[in-house]
Amino acid sequence: MTPNPLWTDDQAAAEKLALRLIERADIRAAREQARLMLLADPIAGTLDGRLGLDRALDQWVLGLAMREANGDPADPRVVWNISNAPRRWFGHIYAGAAVAIDNPDNFNREIPVDGDGHYAVDIRFSADPPQFSIVAEVEPPHHAGLGRNLGALTLQQLAPFCDADGRVTVTVGPQEGGATHLRTEPGARIQVYTRDSQRDWRQVPAQVGVRRLDPPADPRPRDEEDIARTVVADLPAWVAFWSGFKNDFLGHPEPNRLIGPNGRDGGWGYLAGGRFALGEGQGLLLTIDPAGSYYTGIQIADPWTISPDPMLRLVSLNSAQVTPAADGTISYVVAGIDPGVANWIDTAGLEEGWVLLRWQGVPEGADPARFIRDVRVVDLAAIDRDVDATVPRIDIAARGQQLRARARLHGLRTHAATWGDA
Repeated sequence: MTPNPLWTDDQAAAEKLALRLIERADIRAAREQARLMLLADPIAGTLDGRLGLDRALDQWVLGLAMREANGDPADPRVVWNISNAPRRWFGHIYAGAAVAIDNPDNFNREIPVDGDGHYAVDIRFSADPPQFSIVAEVEPPHHAGLGRNLGALTLQQLAPFCDADGRVTVTVGPQEGGATHLRTEPGARIQVYTRDSQRDWRQVPAQVGVRRLDPPADPRPRDEEDIARTVVADLPAWVAFWSGFKNDFLGHPEPNRLIGPNGRDGGWGYLAGGRFALGEGQGLLLTIDPAGSYYTGIQIADPWTISPDPMLRLVSLNSAQVTPAADGTISYVVAGIDPGVANWIDTAGLEEGWVLLRWQGVPEGADPARFIRDVRVVDLAAIDRDVDATVPRIDIAARGQQLRARARLHGLRTHAATWGDA
């Protein structure tokens, strides 16, 4: 057993506050106003869009409530946010909060900082750490947008500075700094994000803590009323942005093709993605080269970009969950029924949605132009004709073992106080 770095008093306090906030009459009224806006979206006129509307809205509202529950840069905490899988822990049920094709391999933790302030982020990596990045971004008004990247550090950049116990401290502030420093902008509101990307769900995320090195002399703690007013004020722009994200993400490409790979701001990885739209009996074949990356993963999402529950359905696969071909490439088939291909991505009943591929910890010299090898629609009734025999297959017994292992390993993240053995 290993201490669970997600099981913290700060996490419990933020979740309990956020769950109270979303039940308040003022925030529920703001949610209903946002719902009227979503009902006018063309996606709400489709079957998948209409069925997913309230789930998407609830995920966005809880994500914003979590952001504001930990929104004081004078007294910042490290809080895990943007993870849509429901969970029972800390004595409550947390339904999940997500945006933009969230990834069940990721643990996205947020730290609000003041662009004029000075902070230390203390990190301790496990013996076999997930891919890690720490990023500083300028927050847009109302949190409604993608932040402007100021800098990023990865596991590979931090590892040389770790002590024998895997500890390293990243400083954050407006001054110049060294190799373990993230520079901010005076006067700006900043979010520092840490992201652990598991190539295997047995991997334990880093322990992360934050200290403000120059705390204000006379801080004014926020009360629940202050926080609720901020959520109500932010909600219209927040929902408008995330509901509109689908309209221009990757240029809103034609279905069943991929855009990218595109480099991530700060140089910490690549992504490629697009929309799928599949008729009865169709699947989407995607073949990639992992290119020696520390982490690769694939996820799907509904038309609003909210992913189905990842614990019991094969809606994502990471490096440890796939079966590569003999040449090292990985072929996935996105389909509504099991195609008998080892790396099945289950659409969970969706006829249309999004698919995203990620590469992180990419070796120097890898050529992104070669990451994607094949993208095409296949006939599931003629899978042996349409998909080469070198692509690994699976039988029903092995599929059952795969699904049982998935549920067991996913549960590690909410083991009380420890990352349990599996």
